[in-house]
Amino acid sequence: MKYYVSFQEFNKNIGRPIDHRSASDFATEGLGMLPNVGDYVQLEPMGAPDAPRYSGRVKSRLFRYFNSESCAINIVVEDNESDDWGTVIKE
Repeated sequence: MKYYVSFQEFNKNIGRPIDHRSASDFATEGLGMLPNVGDYVQLEPMGAPDAPRYSGRVKSRLFRYFNSESCAINIVVEDNESDDWGTVIKE
């Protein structure tokens, strides 16, 4: 099965994800490691300066299956101002 993974940033002002592609979107034949709801992620636009940069906690994941051939996975990331990144990682 082919998997198409895309990330979206959740916008609290409009109450839904923003419709723009992330530089971290990818396609794969195997799932590998996908962040779960509640995991923290940082999306950096390496080599794509116009792509959005954002970080936060995974709010939701949507799996859309197209027959037995492919699956589109949408991962929504929400920035939560009360989250303390200093407790998540030490750089």
